[in-house]
Amino acid sequence: MRKLALTLVIGLLASASGLGAVVQSTAAAVTPAPGSTYHALTPSRILDTRTGTGLSGSFGSDKARTFGVTGDGGVPLNASAVTGNLTVTGQTSLGYLYIGPVAQDNPTSSTLNFPRGDDRANAVTVALGAGGTLSITYVAPTPGPTAQVIFDVTGYFTPSSMGSVTWTLDLYDARADRWQNPDLTACTAASTESMLNTISYAGSASGFVWQPTTSYSTQESILAFEREHMTMLTSSAGTDPHGWRNALNYYGWGSLDAGVYRDSAYSSFDAAAKAAVSALATYQKPVGILARSGRHGQVITGYQVTGADPSTGSSDFSIVGVDLTDPLESVGYRDAWISFAEWRSGGSWVQFSQYLEDDSPYQDPIDGQVGNDEWYGKWVIIDPAN
Repeated sequence: MRKLALTLVIGLLASASGLGAVVQSTAAAVTPAPGSTYHALTPSRILDTRTGTGLSGSFGSDKARTFGVTGDGGVPLNASAVTGNLTVTGQTSLGYLYIGPVAQDNPTSSTLNFPRGDDRANAVTVALGAGGTLSITYVAPTPGPTAQVIFDVTGYFTPSSMGSVTWTLDLYDARADRWQNPDLTACTAASTESMLNTISYAGSASGFVWQPTTSYSTQESILAFEREHMTMLTSSAGTDPHGWRNALNYYGWGSLDAGVYRDSAYSSFDAAAKAAVSALATYQKPVGILARSGRHGQVITGYQVTGADPSTGSSDFSIVGVDLTDPLESVGYRDAWISFAEWRSGGSWVQFSQYLEDDSPYQDPIDGQVGNDEWYGKWVIIDPAN
């Protein structure tokens, strides 16, 4: 099982401007694996909202702000990631900071947790986003609180001449899974239960209402809901991608219109595979896969890629493989490592194949699409959009 590479070290607050003391460590951001070269720097302050360095004015809650990194503090334009100390001060409420390559108003993970009015910091290693930038979000329990944020860069990574940078992630949590059995029509319902459990155990999903469970009765309730909110003929068993998407949004965020998950169709395997990995990397949520020509639902929770970090929005990466879970007990895949070649053209229980079902003739009230027209002959995923 390939786990998200983390730097978990104790962060020290910068002593300048009266800040001091050792603070607790929390979850850090994605770290490039071996294949990139690290360059240490004399610590340099590239963000201080108190003085207008990098960004001016305090952070408000739930609003991502982006600042430039490359070309400042000794970080060159070809840097792919940086190390540094992230500090919060003057916060008017407890909460947490998220730092990452992509701006997220509702991040699903935290980098630095803190109480009200207590200066805290954490050492982080984080990939850079498009244009050599980073984004930070302050998340508080209610609207209105503010916080001052500081970032001191201490080093950077560049691609090594020895090989490509490798990026890995796996959200899998064994507590999340349930087999669909004995209901052999409930692959998407069991997958919904597992996906929402995974998100719950990861923590910090904004607006999330799901409570973890692996009960069979909950699975059957989800399946009934999917069948009530699908665009498929009721004479067919199971549900279609619209029903699966609707169940994730309703059970996870309390509304059919939540828009957290969507159904997406692509004209090639390569495009769909990269979109699935990019969504997983960017939003840190599992991705549903329509397998066996659209007759079966599976889930990916992890990946390994080389090249660009997929969480930055770049598609300039190559997939090495993915971590796949199948809800059918006889298949037995839980967090199984599937190589890219196997995923493209392996056996029928591994291969991500074209959607060839033609029993969804009705228009979807959410996206206005007719399933048959939207999916047939394409590669279909159920992916997070935020």
